[in-house]
Amino acid sequence: MAGITQTIPQYSLGMSEQPDQLKFPGQVKEVTNAIPDITKGLYKRPGAVRIDESRISSNLPTGGSWFHYFRDETEGSYIGQVQADGDIEVFSCKDGSRKPVSFGADDWESTKEYDKGDKVTGSSNRQYRAAINGLTGGSRPSHTSGTTSNWEFVELGSTVETRIKNYLTTTVPENIQTLTINDSTFITNRDTSNANTLVGTTGTTDATPHTHFGFIELLRTENGRQYGVNINNSTATTTLTRATKIKITGNSYDEGDGSGHCPGIGTEVFAVTAKGSYGASENITHVKNSGGTTLTSGKDNLTFRITALGQQGVSPNYSAANTGPGGQNYRCSYNIEAVLLHGGEGWAVGDVVRVIPEAASNADSSNSQAFVDITVTEIETTVVNATVASSADGLIRPSPTPFNADTAVTADTILGGLKTQIDAISGVSCQIIGTGIYVFSNTQDFNLEIVEEDLMRCFQSSVNDVQNLPNQCKNGYIVKIANSRMSDEDDYYLRFEGEGGDGVGSWIECAKPGIAKTLTNMPLILQRIDSFFFRIKEFTYADRRVGDDTTNPLPSFVGQRINKVLFFRNRLAILSGENIITSRPGTLGNPDFFTETALTVSASDPVDISAASTFPSELFDGIEVNTGLVVFSTNQQFLLAADDTVFNPDTAKLRSISTFNYNETIPPISLGTTVAYVDNSGKFSRFNEMANIRREGEPNVVEVSKVVPTLLPKDIDLLTNSRENSIILLGKTNSNEVFGYKYFQVSEQRQQAAWFKWKFKNPLIYHFIINDEYFFLDTDYYLQSIKLVQSETDPTITQDNTDFLIHLDNHAVLNELSTYTRGNYNSTNNITTFSGLKFLKEVTNSLDNLVVVDTNPDSGRFGRYVKPTGMTLQTSSGTLTLPGNWRDGKTYIVPSSDINTSTDEITINNHGFKTGDSVEYRKIPPSNLVSGTWQSTWATPLFHASVYFAIKISDNVFKLATTSNNATAGTAIDITSQGSGNHQFTEQITSGLTIGYLYDYEVKFPRFYATATTQGKARADINSSLVLHRLKIHFGKIGLYETTLKRVGKPDYTEVYESTELDEYNASDAPYLDEFIQTVPVYEKNENVDVILKSSHPAPATLRSLAWEGDYSPKYYKRV
Repeated sequence: MAGITQTIPQYSLGMSEQPDQLKFPGQVKEVTNAIPDITKGLYKRPGAVRIDESRISSNLPTGGSWFHYFRDETEGSYIGQVQADGDIEVFSCKDGSRKPVSFGADDWESTKEYDKGDKVTGSSNRQYRAAINGLTGGSRPSHTSGTTSNWEFVELGSTVETRIKNYLTTTVPENIQTLTINDSTFITNRDTSNANTLVGTTGTTDATPHTHFGFIELLRTENGRQYGVNINNSTATTTLTRATKIKITGNSYDEGDGSGHCPGIGTEVFAVTAKGSYGASENITHVKNSGGTTLTSGKDNLTFRITALGQQGVSPNYSAANTGPGGQNYRCSYNIEAVLLHGGEGWAVGDVVRVIPEAASNADSSNSQAFVDITVTEIETTVVNATVASSADGLIRPSPTPFNADTAVTADTILGGLKTQIDAISGVSCQIIGTGIYVFSNTQDFNLEIVEEDLMRCFQSSVNDVQNLPNQCKNGYIVKIANSRMSDEDDYYLRFEGEGGDGVGSWIECAKPGIAKTLTNMPLILQRIDSFFFRIKEFTYADRRVGDDTTNPLPSFVGQRINKVLFFRNRLAILSGENIITSRPGTLGNPDFFTETALTVSASDPVDISAASTFPSELFDGIEVNTGLVVFSTNQQFLLAADDTVFNPDTAKLRSISTFNYNETIPPISLGTTVAYVDNSGKFSRFNEMANIRREGEPNVVEVSKVVPTLLPKDIDLLTNSRENSIILLGKTNSNEVFGYKYFQVSEQRQQAAWFKWKFKNPLIYHFIINDEYFFLDTDYYLQSIKLVQSETDPTITQDNTDFLIHLDNHAVLNELSTYTRGNYNSTNNITTFSGLKFLKEVTNSLDNLVVVDTNPDSGRFGRYVKPTGMTLQTSSGTLTLPGNWRDGKTYIVPSSDINTSTDEITINNHGFKTGDSVEYRKIPPSNLVSGTWQSTWATPLFHASVYFAIKISDNVFKLATTSNNATAGTAIDITSQGSGNHQFTEQITSGLTIGYLYDYEVKFPRFYATATTQGKARADINSSLVLHRLKIHFGKIGLYETTLKRVGKPDYTEVYESTELDEYNASDAPYLDEFIQTVPVYEKNENVDVILKSSHPAPATLRSLAWEGDYSPKYYKRV
């Protein structure tokens, strides 16, 4: 057999469950509480520091859902819990302090300007809503009902709190999902058994001023026209007749002999409506039907013109004797003509109207006014629908306008005539606005119809052309613009907004009246108000303001539950069922899931798109990548992307890109250029990575955990990562194990893919990484952190200009505790007792692996640690007992002769004191002590068992000061007497004692084989004979450690090593080295021995490489 040696150059590839002969050089069977790093090697993870002296809370309910967010470098991070009953707690990760959380709207502020609908919290936690825009100033609202000072009382704060807690209530912590953007955390509950999580609507869009309404607009004024309107609300018809032809059937003009003067000549227009009596100025005698019956109603607005012409002539009875003014020698010949101007309403053939022309005074034989009978000879019959409350009550036929062109026609006259008749309809009213009439009713439905469309036009709830809308109208009037009769998809709605009410104004786009407006049971929001205070409230989501259910439908999540809130392309994205719904971009402060206008499709419209799949694909989570948004269902992945660079409703596409199982309780994470997620199918969890995600084609999906198929337990629910440190940590609630993955990428090549695990004293309930710091909360509710990158605050031992971390979990520095007091040393029992330690309050298994480490190089115990021999727990603190003197540092005995009263100097060779160090003075009692004389032996004015502060003069000389400030200023105590006998000066150790729990760093090596490298791949020779002689383990930073050889057929052999050069070290140094090579004897066949490296010491441990030596024979039986 030949001697052989081989080297594994580094241990940065982590764990592998492959057979040992298939493992890559640098992989191990198992590694615990270590971090594999391609630069440092396999080093012991840093210890966890307790954030606060005590647990963050002693009465938090079990379960609940935890979340976190990073504020800034000053405030650090916050951690919060949504409890099963919907209550919320928030704590600072900087000091563990609890932050109050209030429920309801933001507090009212006197200097803030509020718009209509804004909610505030007023006095006694009451909730109010602004009733107008631009509301500011005044006093804090405090009323309990109605509206005061434009603040409308809404409800009590307790009602809001109850509603919020009802929404958040769940017994499954994973149902609570959060998204933090700046100082606001959206909180969603996807609990399918909680009815309060079902998204709904409340309230309706603005209603019209009245239930039934219409508007009549006057287009022009014209003489001789009737401005008629038909109003109806039923199918009942009215037969309407109008005269089309009239003739004069009689008159009383006197054509007998006379003086030659012809009275009654002229033209006059008559407008006749049958009624019981007529005024003298009307010049109407009666209206009769063809049977001679006088009519008093039902005949309206018959308008005609009578022209009477008279011609003088010589009477056939001419007599010269009759000449003169009173003579009867002449007669008038009359030509009387009637012209129909307007046929009126209700006239029948044979109806007779007798009128008396104004000019026909003394024109008949009785020297009185002559009459003319006008008979209707032809009529026209039409059928109209003009019934509202009673038959034909909607037949609006005012008198025609004057036919005389010299008579001015005004809009007021026309509108006034219309108003009079419309107001007469039971249940219907009207209002003249500008040059139009607003017709309305809250009880009677009706339709409007214009008779002469060149004179007026009307509209009610819809028009076909926006150009037909008036510029003066009823404030709040809402009309639908129906652009196409065949489709509703291009319709929209306008509301009239008057400049000061009814009258002049403009038409503004609005929503259809009375449709669902406000979204309810939407994700809540938790906001940081300041560093001391948080508020959770029902967030304000934009109402539907335009369109209807066709042009601006409710988002598809209405009636569904929301599974997750994401942020994508400056839009709030909601996953609900199989749909992704994004808000309009730039509306994060008031997320808007409705279109801004129904007039046109805009690039800023919301996107509501469904995942097309052959099987159910409810979407649970997503993550943004360069090409879009990758969203996950339990068995499929989709990519939401745009056809081009602009994401909008026209370009958005959601397509399937892979079909892998996904654990919906853990969000996917970004590794920089790739996406990773957990697959929960099977007996164990799998960790997958998705790369090369493109708009077209499938991505590359790799099972990263393939080499450790049984490492990750099923139902993992804790996942966090740090891209800066290339580390991923996974865990399971109520387990004390955390599984890690460390990776290092160079271009497209992954140089490191290493699995490892950590173990903690207590099970975990939550963890996360922020800014190089890993935070976790255990089941004792201790919030702890591990610095992934060493910081100045980490407890270290420094020697030879090298910092060595102290590796303790749940650790704290004693002198930094608020309740710390210097230990009390009992020389008789040789123990030191520290009391009042809040750190120890309610510690479980308090002495289990609890140690105290001295990191003060001046203490004489530098680098040493001790386990407590006793501990007592009290209600608010604890008492800790340590063996030995852990209170004091170096002690010096000084004879009185070395105290100089002239210079106030004390001489001690190589005293080691620095200016400002605490020094205790004690007088050693003389052997012949006489009662009452001991104090005379003190060095005056020093007092026995008192602490002073050193002023260093030289390495051998120092003075004392009463305060630290005096020491710094050089103001020394004036020593007037050196006393007698010996004096004791003891250095007071006030820093450097770190208390915490030990944890084990352990590496289980695979069996060693002779390997040959071919084409860059190592192949293990499993057939040859190999006897291991020794291992040479190359360490980086290292302290105390041990190796165990587990041998077949032999007892285990464990050897403990302390890393020292040449087996020696200085008395003041800790047994730590920056680099060391340890030889471990083996002398066993490689197949018969397993090697374990372990470090349970507070010291560091770093495995860099390993070389083995042995006898190797390649001879073996070859298969034929």
